[in-house]
Amino acid sequence: MYCNSLCCGRSLFSAVKRRNRYSYLDTMDQVKRTLILLVPLVFFQTWLHCVALNPTRPCPSKQCKCLPDSKLVNCTGRAMTYIPVLPSYTRVAVFTKTTFPNITAEFLSNLTSLNIRYLSFVDTLTEMLDSNAFVNLTNMTALEISRNYKLSPAMISPMLLLTPRLQSVRLTSNNWQIIPEDMFKGSHSSSIHTVSLSNNAIESINGTYFSSMLNLQTLYLPNNKLSNLNLSGMESTSISYINLNNNNFRRIPSFCGPDGHPTGKYKTLYLQQNDLRDLKASSFQCLQFLRNLYLDRTFIEVLRRNTFVNLVKLQKLSLTHIGNHLSRVEGFAFNSTSLKYLYFLNNGYKFERFPWYYGTMFSSLPNLMLLDLTGNVLPSETDSLRKLFTSLNKLQKLVLQNTALKALPPNVFQHLPNLRSLILIGNYINGWNDDPEVFGNVTSLRSLYLDGNNIKLVNKTSFAEKFLNSLDKFCITNNPFSCTCDLKWFVDWIKSAKNTTIVNYPRRYICRFPPEMNNVLLMDYNPTTEMCLNVNYPLIRNICIAVFVPSTFILIAISVIYKFRFWLNYWLHILGIKRLGYTRTRDDAVYEYDAFVIYSNDNRDFIFGDMVPELEEKGGCRLCIHERDFEVGQYIMDNITRKFEHSKNIILVLSCGFLTSEWCKFELTLTLSKTSQEGPGVLTVILLEELDTARLPSSVRAILDTVSYTKWSVDKVGQNKVWAKVLTALNVHVNHEIDN
Repeated sequence: MYCNSLCCGRSLFSAVKRRNRYSYLDTMDQVKRTLILLVPLVFFQTWLHCVALNPTRPCPSKQCKCLPDSKLVNCTGRAMTYIPVLPSYTRVAVFTKTTFPNITAEFLSNLTSLNIRYLSFVDTLTEMLDSNAFVNLTNMTALEISRNYKLSPAMISPMLLLTPRLQSVRLTSNNWQIIPEDMFKGSHSSSIHTVSLSNNAIESINGTYFSSMLNLQTLYLPNNKLSNLNLSGMESTSISYINLNNNNFRRIPSFCGPDGHPTGKYKTLYLQQNDLRDLKASSFQCLQFLRNLYLDRTFIEVLRRNTFVNLVKLQKLSLTHIGNHLSRVEGFAFNSTSLKYLYFLNNGYKFERFPWYYGTMFSSLPNLMLLDLTGNVLPSETDSLRKLFTSLNKLQKLVLQNTALKALPPNVFQHLPNLRSLILIGNYINGWNDDPEVFGNVTSLRSLYLDGNNIKLVNKTSFAEKFLNSLDKFCITNNPFSCTCDLKWFVDWIKSAKNTTIVNYPRRYICRFPPEMNNVLLMDYNPTTEMCLNVNYPLIRNICIAVFVPSTFILIAISVIYKFRFWLNYWLHILGIKRLGYTRTRDDAVYEYDAFVIYSNDNRDFIFGDMVPELEEKGGCRLCIHERDFEVGQYIMDNITRKFEHSKNIILVLSCGFLTSEWCKFELTLTLSKTSQEGPGVLTVILLEELDTARLPSSVRAILDTVSYTKWSVDKVGQNKVWAKVLTALNVHVNHEIDN
């Protein structure tokens, strides 16, 4: 265009020269005027050309958010009634809570010049969808139409016929109860490989609905009302993944066709949150290609022998959060030569109920690489633990978090030659008597987590230094360390460790003993050799100390007891009669709860709105809350006493409402009894609001005078500090790092 304009100028100039020389001056004036008009025109046309080659359209209106790096534009707002001009880089366009009642090709005209790949209409009040609405969006591969309750599902089929390049279709949360049988008919040439009909209210659907979708691989049907499913007709598809979570299935649907052959090569099956109660080996017929099976949050009562034996290619099995419904796991229940990953966690299953199954529980899993038993109760006997695990020769990761372990068994981990990660978080382990047979000759381990236990001392006999240096990650946070000279070796090793990552060091390594070192970071404890030098006393002095001192104390004690024998007998009698509260049934009791929460009903919003999300859901604590955990039909006093007995600690929430509650006063009496028996360390106090000390009962003042308490804060930072203090007091590990 620029050249053409110049040529026009030259031609005009030549014509002028051929004219009469007497009109030369007039002609020159005309040429000047022409050039004055031509030059701006040339520049304007050049500018238009540059804009066409490099468009810079701005993000439209305040109702849209544009992310150039992601090539995404998200527009929201009921005031939006049309599709604006979007930036040229847009590949993903999402419209949420707009007002688009009719979607037609003309309505989408502003998108036709863009290379749209993903288009989403969520809650756009759409009622009509034209069959040729998307014909001009030739590069679109994914479409979502969700939460449009007035849109008829009958409009989907004509649209799909005219949109052959689609690969993924999401038709979710539209409250459709009935799906037309021909919704996906005529899709033989379709490229669709993923269909989602989740979060509707579909009561009936079968495989013939999808029989014409030759490329279909993934089908999402969760959160519907399906109770039966006939998958005949899926044989013609390429189906490999099906999600049936949160429906109404009471048994595993059949995956066999009328002729008894598989209806597809299913590799992943989700059946979580269904009312499944009984599993048999026959439940999994025609699933010989299945690799991943998820049965979480179901109501399975018994896992029978050889339940999964027909799943010859199964690699991953998840059975979590089944709860108290699971009463028995038989020997060889997990029998599978192909299984690699077994997740059996948070079921509260007590293995000691059926000790005769120890040797056969996991013995038929020769290729198992990961075993997660979090949130169950393992047996405490060493021989029982050895029977459970020693046959897992290929195991690489063992998770025994919150399994009520009190001690580590010897000669177990040595029989797991490929074990690389061992998770022992949140148990009651207080040591292993420095037994070299626990971690001795364990050469494969690279990650060891012992946080949230009751370990006070770590010295050079606890672990071989060679073993610790071979670890990539070592975590022993949230243990009540005794910062004495006996811990010096461990402190020095931490500071010298070069190849081992000490997880969460130094902020979660805190001294608890002796009292003057309480809450001091282990990093700040720096014992010197001079401080801890062992003086070689003469033999005679050692004999004197070993014999004379104890003998002296014994003689003094006998003299005192004899002199005051009558008074001592009297007080023992009085204490035996007046003693209040509960007593533990055995020293090594397995606690059902990490803490019993004492609070007034006036503060229930704080308990369920703040404490439960922070301590249970995030922190992994097990709290006893009377509104939720007391047994129905039992006397309140019996409930309180029994739950106190099965709680490791007490959390006291003090408020004005607490002072007027009679049941809180009774619980406070038991608290004083428990602290007098076990020490103030079992009690954590949260002061929810300022109290008038003059009006406080003597029992409450006694607690505030002897136990450190933390005040509730209105700001988020202060609240986080409160929960951190509570979790530290409970010896609960949070925010740990675990290799997957």
